Amino acid sequence: MSRRYLSIITTLAILISLSLILSYISLVSYGFKDTVYVIRIYGDIDAGVSDFVSRMFNSYRHNAIVFIITLNTNGGYLTATEELVDLIMNSPVRVIVFIPPGARAFSAGAYIALSADTLVMSPGSVIGSAEPKYIGGLPTGGKVLNAMTGWIISIAEARGRNTTAAELMVRENLDLTAYEAYKYKICDYTVNSLDELIRRENLEGYRIEYLTPDVRAKFISLICNPFIAGLLMELAALLILVELFHPTYLGSIVAGAALILALLGLDILKASIVAIVLLILGVATILLEFKTGHGALATAGAVLIIFAIMLLYRREYFIWSIEYTSLLIGGIALIAVLAGIAAIYLHKIKVVLMKKESLLDISRLVGMIGVAKSKIEPGKPGVVLVASDLWTAYSDRVIEEGAKVRVVKIEGLKLYVEPIEEG
Repeated sequence: MSRRYLSIITTLAILISLSLILSYISLVSYGFKDTVYVIRIYGDIDAGVSDFVSRMFNSYRHNAIVFIITLNTNGGYLTATEELVDLIMNSPVRVIVFIPPGARAFSAGAYIALSADTLVMSPGSVIGSAEPKYIGGLPTGGKVLNAMTGWIISIAEARGRNTTAAELMVRENLDLTAYEAYKYKICDYTVNSLDELIRRENLEGYRIEYLTPDVRAKFISLICNPFIAGLLMELAALLILVELFHPTYLGSIVAGAALILALLGLDILKASIVAIVLLILGVATILLEFKTGHGALATAGAVLIIFAIMLLYRREYFIWSIEYTSLLIGGIALIAVLAGIAAIYLHKIKVVLMKKESLLDISRLVGMIGVAKSKIEPGKPGVVLVASDLWTAYSDRVIEEGAKVRVVKIEGLKLYVEPIEEG
């Protein structure tokens, strides 16, 4: 019976999690027709940024008149840069990259900016310094340098930009101001602000929606930070070492979660794979609560499921925007409450099972009073009635049938008794 209830609770947890996702999907605003989407990219170009931009393009390409990417970055990772350049160059919707006043498009930002259908810069902005380097700042040189040079030239050529200037950005870390970029045909024109750009493009009559990185994107970006990824890897290694000497369910689970997140941060595993692993690990953790019953595993499982749901959903820009904050809080609260109820119920099941085990423990018979149901002689077995059951009994004294006896010790299923003197 308890296993059936446990199965029901686990199934309910999974169904509620899935229903939350489906309810979020049904509440999604798929956008208005003829909308200008302004996507803000400030900071390092990493997997979180590429994931965010990919979701925005996929979500709103059917409604967009144009995508405007406001860019301010000192660089980023090659894989994320490649993904963003591919997204921009293959987008069915026109893409404008705007480098606002005081902003930079260095390194990875230069590749992204050059890939745009239209590149617009503001006075005080700069583009260039695109030489590839390893983490830590060491130059790559040789084969990698040549490959990146060829790539940036091909991007500039495809967009009708100055290929010589683009090449020098990689080989000699050339930097260009907005005026110089326009002069040398790197950018298409210059404006003083985003509003001026919108007027220049004749977009004033269209609805404008601003999109900024959401919680999912920020979480992935945080994990991709080399320092954080390194800490997670070290935490996983430390916990695994501890587990070898002092195994615990919770330690193993935390070690597994830290390791899988570190692999995400190192770009070895993608977010979707990590999400599935975390979801399975979360459900398994809640199931393990059946063995412990103290609530920690159920809480940890709920947290893992929340992270998994956050990483699983990648199509729409929905729940993380401000108008869905209450929905997010409500969903997390519901999962937490469910996990708490499951933990309490599993604890009760454990208590009941422990009581049942104690009822089967015959050592509890020591000291109990019974009645001899047959004569017992030294060295010969007899029968006594103790705790409503008949037991084989021995005694070093003669005990007549019907006499009261006390259990003094137990060996296997044999009771050793002594007579109670009538006083």
